Amino acid sequence: MPYKNRKQRNLEPAYVATLPVLDAVEAAIYLRTAPSTLSKYRMHGNGPAFIRQSSRKTLYRRTDLDTWLASRSSTPLRHAGNA
Repeated sequence: MPYKNRKQRNLEPAYVATLPVLDAVEAAIYLRTAPSTLSKYRMHGNGPAFIRQSSRKTLYRRTDLDTWLASRSSTPLRHAGNA
């Protein structure tokens, strides 16, 4: 039987977008990806900046997520026939 008084986390994207610091699940929702993808980014060193609060808790600043997203944006390639 589940614990009745346990608070449910609000993981609505509109709410998550207002948080200044996000945990891995919230950051994944914000980036519209899976938490395991963020874990792989951390392991390979090519993801957004993160804060290792403890061995089990990773946090992300929303500003760092926005900066990382902006650095990954690209312009579409133009085809030679459309020049």
